[in-house]
Amino acid sequence: MQLSTSAFFVFFLTIWLLYWATARFRAARLLVLVAANGFFLAKFGLLYLALPAAASVDFCVGIGLSLARSKTSKRLLLAVSLAVNLALLLTPKFLALRPGRSLGWLLTLSLSFYCFQSLTYTIDLYRGDSDAKATRNLLAYLSSALFFPVLVAGPIMRLHTFLKQLLNPPTLTNAQAGRALLLIGIGLVKKLLIADFLGQNLVARVFDTPTLYSGAEVLTGVYGYALQLFFDFSGYTDIAVGVGLLLGLDLPENFRQPYLSINVMEFWRRWHITFSEWLRDYLMDSLPQRRRQWPLLSYSYSVIVTMMLGGLWHGLSWTFLIWGALHGVALAVVRLWKQYRKGAKPVRGGKIAATLLTFHFVCFTWIFFNSSSVGNAIEILQRIGSNTWSVDNLTLPIVSVMLLAAIAHCLPLKWLDSSAELMGRAPFWLQGAVLAGLVLLIQTISGQGSAPFVYGNF
Repeated sequence: MQLSTSAFFVFFLTIWLLYWATARFRAARLLVLVAANGFFLAKFGLLYLALPAAASVDFCVGIGLSLARSKTSKRLLLAVSLAVNLALLLTPKFLALRPGRSLGWLLTLSLSFYCFQSLTYTIDLYRGDSDAKATRNLLAYLSSALFFPVLVAGPIMRLHTFLKQLLNPPTLTNAQAGRALLLIGIGLVKKLLIADFLGQNLVARVFDTPTLYSGAEVLTGVYGYALQLFFDFSGYTDIAVGVGLLLGLDLPENFRQPYLSINVMEFWRRWHITFSEWLRDYLMDSLPQRRRQWPLLSYSYSVIVTMMLGGLWHGLSWTFLIWGALHGVALAVVRLWKQYRKGAKPVRGGKIAATLLTFHFVCFTWIFFNSSSVGNAIEILQRIGSNTWSVDNLTLPIVSVMLLAAIAHCLPLKWLDSSAELMGRAPFWLQGAVLAGLVLLIQTISGQGSAPFVYGNF
């Protein structure tokens, strides 16, 4: 059940009414969330109803870590959590490599975001994080670890932080409701009117058969994919955050105008923020390092390895490995450049040039990210370099949507806050009516329904 479908909003409206009807009773409202999580999982396949059992293992590991005194006991408990979550994460990816054995019909929902989220809980407890406390409330843990809006594509939450919210009485102000409904509306526009349109009318065609298009058309397709991926993924995040807000729960930010970054390091502070932080805090910082002796070399080694592993998380293929390696090397080069330019005066026009360079580097790496093979990526690069300029396949609607998407990406963030404040002043029934009307209008205009979210595959 996709978050951008009318079926989801009918489901969520039911959950929302039950949740607030039981809001004063913690056990009852948590039971509503547990039931909602189970129903959401079952819609992807009955096999996923086994996931609460895996979550219960981490719940027990958390209690064990809070009671354990020896390092050996803690390591054994963490090993159990790692084994369970890595098995859930890696088994489908390895099985998918078997020729002629597609598991798409069986595993329609990736478990990656659940696994990353679950590991934040046990690793934080193992490390003795001062903010991390083991919960003894199984309902609260199952509500947070399997929280349905974030299961498909995040954002990745720190469970000990989210658990504190769940255990406190929820509140919903007009301002929160207004912001939530605005985010959901924006997310639907991003997904259905921009991402899906570009994916169906430009990107899929160019990447599937690049030799049928001119160099200019293929390059436009690459730009189109950069916009499609951002608006699809950030649209999902907007909807998920809005749904969380309507339940009185704050979810973390995941995007902050990433294509306006002045270097790759800043890009990863703005793109898929919760995943970037997860890689930094739970993978990169865990690698063997010797920062004091060779800090730059140590950083370069750890960031390249981390990004290559991050690439392989998306899929066990050379294209994703190359994508990760390119970003890893770029991050190391940026760190070296910063060290070299330390204390130097900024160059006039340098920020604009750096932003354009960063954007085009990211677009270059998206070619490998979205290509079916290295050969497919090379074909695309060859067509771009073919110096052919025909634009017969670039229709006015395609160009218009791309221009509007580029402008929308660059709008000041404070405009969202102002719009949310204005929305919050309207009566709640009017807010809901506006959103319902927007959903119907968007689905009427889009006409073809909602395509699966891109990151739901990872």
